[in-house]
Amino acid sequence: MRHTKFNQDFLDIPVPYNVPTLTYEAPLLNKNYWIIDDFFSHKDAVTIANRCLNKEQKRWKLGSPYTNELWPGMRAAKALKKTELTKVEAWIKSKINKDKIWVVESNEVIVDSNTAILVGGNEGKARPHVDNRKLCKYGAVLYLNQNPAEDSGTSFYRLKYENGAAGGNLVQDPYINLVDALHTQSLPADAWYVDHSIDNKFNRLILFKGNMVHSASGYFGNDKRDKRLAVTFFFMSE
Repeated sequence: MRHTKFNQDFLDIPVPYNVPTLTYEAPLLNKNYWIIDDFFSHKDAVTIANRCLNKEQKRWKLGSPYTNELWPGMRAAKALKKTELTKVEAWIKSKINKDKIWVVESNEVIVDSNTAILVGGNEGKARPHVDNRKLCKYGAVLYLNQNPAEDSGTSFYRLKYENGAAGGNLVQDPYINLVDALHTQSLPADAWYVDHSIDNKFNRLILFKGNMVHSASGYFGNDKRDKRLAVTFFFMSE
């Protein structure tokens, strides 16, 4: 489904009484999300995309609709080589003013950082969520399609109540995800407004706070080389 775009008129609708709420923080460039275009040289970005697409079939893990996993499409680890990953990490540290970032090691959950994500138009749809606060403070995405479809980048969302009132978009202490914060196992698909969207552009790297509600805006393509290809990163920081 396509989520409704938020507009200021929705703020005139009162939030229902005695319902779970989220704090709201407006998405602002260079405050809670960052963008850099042409991150790698064009030649290197093409090389990375081809390396991902040419991975052996056994290297790919399948998600929905092929398995019971919640995440869509297919994914493969170790998308970037060490020198490429170091460049990504250096840029991230410069944006958030931190000397150290790391990927959490967990015995309970696999943190799929530096992972190629390949999803076709019939394999997934926007699924607003936050990244588990114990596992990720900052998320990043490198887009790798040279001719991406419209509305296939990354969107930020804010809560939409049953009466149309607009709520917040942050999961904060003591909660770690939306299940905790909203005291529910699931929400209707239309329980979110699109607050802001970032376009999908080849070789664009974006960074954002993982506790802001976000999702891939949409997916496209049917053949392997035409599907939405991106590399995702999940980092903790001091």
